[in-house]
Amino acid sequence: MENELNRLQNAANRILNIVQVVDAFENATSSKRRWWVHPINQNRVDQGDFGNLLQEILEYDEEKFFNYTRMEVPQFNYLLNLVEPHLTKFSNRLGLPVALRLFVTLRFLSTGDSNSSLAYAYRIGKSTVQAIIPEVCEVLWTVLKPIYLPIKTESGWLQDAHDFHQTWNFPHCLGAVDGKHISIQAPRKSGSLYFNYKKHYSMVLLAVADANYKFTYVDIGAFGSQSDSGIFTNSTFGMLLERDQMNFPSSSPLPGETLNLPYFMVGDEAFPLKNYLITPFSGRYLEDSKSYFNKRLSRARRVVENAFGILASRWRIYQRTIIAVPNTVEKIIKATVVLHNMLCESSKHKYIPSAFVDRQHERDGIWIDGTWRANVGSSQLNRIPATLRLGPRNSTETALNYREYLKEWIYNN
Repeated sequence: MENELNRLQNAANRILNIVQVVDAFENATSSKRRWWVHPINQNRVDQGDFGNLLQEILEYDEEKFFNYTRMEVPQFNYLLNLVEPHLTKFSNRLGLPVALRLFVTLRFLSTGDSNSSLAYAYRIGKSTVQAIIPEVCEVLWTVLKPIYLPIKTESGWLQDAHDFHQTWNFPHCLGAVDGKHISIQAPRKSGSLYFNYKKHYSMVLLAVADANYKFTYVDIGAFGSQSDSGIFTNSTFGMLLERDQMNFPSSSPLPGETLNLPYFMVGDEAFPLKNYLITPFSGRYLEDSKSYFNKRLSRARRVVENAFGILASRWRIYQRTIIAVPNTVEKIIKATVVLHNMLCESSKHKYIPSAFVDRQHERDGIWIDGTWRANVGSSQLNRIPATLRLGPRNSTETALNYREYLKEWIYNN
C-alpha cells in the first residue's frame, strides 16, 4: 500500500513539473508579444490611407483615385468583386478587409514603395505587408489570366493578324516579340545565376504584344545571366513555336496573291529568322526595298516596345530594383501583366491616352515619342541587346524566301 502511494506521489510530482514548464514557456513567449495589434494600428479601418485619404479621394477627386490605383473606380470595384472570394479569411480573429489588402498591393505595384512605407501608411505591420503582396498578386493572376490572357485559339490569332494589318499595315503578323531584363535584388545563394551583361541582377520577361499594346503571351523567370541564345530557344514559348504548338492559323495568300504564306510574329535583329518569326534585313547600306521593309517591320514591332513602356510607366515597381525573392518577383510580374491587359480593354482612354504611345506625324511620317518615355528612365527595363543573339542564326532557305517574298509584296503595296 505504501509503495502504491509513493508511485502516485511521484506521478503527481512529474505532472506538476510539466505544468510548471508549460506555464514558464507561455510566460516567456507572451512577454515577447506585447499585443496582437500595435495600439497605433488598432484604428486602421478609420485612420491612415484606407480610412481617411482614400475616402476623401473617392468623395472629391476621381482623377486622384486613378493616380493612386492606376484604375478608375468602376474597374476597382469590378476587381474587388473578382478577388474577394479568394481573399476572404475565416478565423476567430478579425482579419484585414479585402479592400485594404487590394489597395496595399495596387499601391505597391504602382509606386514601388517600400514595405515600411506601406505599413505606416495603412497602419499595419511590416511583416503583414510582406505577406499581403505575394498573396494578392497570386490571386490577381489566378482570376484575371483566364479572362485577359487566355490561351489563343486560331480565330483569336486571325483577329490579331487583322488588327496588325489594319493598324500597322503589316499583313499576316500575329504579334511582336521582345524580351526585358527586370532588375531584382541579388537572391540569396544564387551565385551569378541572375547577374546579367549590364552588371546587375535581373529576371527576364519575354513577351508578345498585339496591335493594341496588350500582351498575348508571356514567359517569365529566365535567369539574367542566361545566354541570350538560351533565353528564347529554351523558353516554353520558343519550344512551342518550334514544335508548331501555338494554334497558329494555316498558311494563306497575301491580299491579291495566290502563294500561301505562313502567319508569323515579328522581332528585331536579336531574334533568329524563322518561318514563324520575321526579322529585319541586316546591314547598313540596303537597297530601297529592303530599307522600306525594315521601316515597316520596325513600325509593327514598336507595339511591344510601347507595351513594355506603358507597363513600366504605369506600374512603377519596375522603375526600382524589386526587393523580393524570385518566386515573389514572378508573382509581381504576372500580376502587373494581367492588370495591364485588363485596363487596356476596360479603360484604354484613361490608361493609354493617345499621346502616351509613340505615333507618326500625319504629314512627314516622323515618329513622335510617347510620353511614357519621359516617365521611364533609359536604364529601366533594359532590352536584350541586338548585338547579342537570342537564338541560332542558321536561317533556313525557306525562311529567307518567305521574307524576300513578303518584302516584295510590302514594297509594292
